[in-house]
Amino acid sequence: MSKEQIRREIADKRETLDRPWLETASDRVVENFQTMDVFRSSATIALYMALGGEVNLDVLFPLCWKLGKRTCIPIFNSTSKIYEMAEVSEETEYRTGHYGIREPLSPILCSMDSIDLIAVPGVAFDRKGGRLGRGGGYYDRLLEGFGGDSVAVTFDFQILPQIPCEAHDKPVDSIVSEIEIINVLNEY
Repeated sequence: MSKEQIRREIADKRETLDRPWLETASDRVVENFQTMDVFRSSATIALYMALGGEVNLDVLFPLCWKLGKRTCIPIFNSTSKIYEMAEVSEETEYRTGHYGIREPLSPILCSMDSIDLIAVPGVAFDRKGGRLGRGGGYYDRLLEGFGGDSVAVTFDFQILPQIPCEAHDKPVDSIVSEIEIINVLNEY
């Protein structure tokens, strides 16, 4: 299948998901994410604010803060047209940003070098670490040269046998779903 066919198929599946299933499955993904050694050992974790049908990580923020972990989320830089990371805490106030995603009202930028672990959303993944995003290349640019660990955060139905990947597509190191944790081969 082409990238666009996969995006359409997954979008159709996401539209059928009801709120109780999304909440329960998201909670299971978060539980699995917390058991990962890389999560436990990371001091600074980049999370994200979920868009419709994505794994909701909202419950993970207060848990990280309770454990003394620093958290960041992507924010859109309208000048450079790229995403950067901004620190968020219990005191952070939000506004609606690019694509309708919540962003800090007064962002404090967080360098990618200071991040140990990044939770990566996507449309689909394969067991070799291939990732298919929404098509803007934003996470590929974030992951370019990133030295920490990248973990795809996804629902099991989004893990496919193979994802068409190009040279600019950045693979992930691990995948966590509501069913399993996959340490990928990263053959791309």
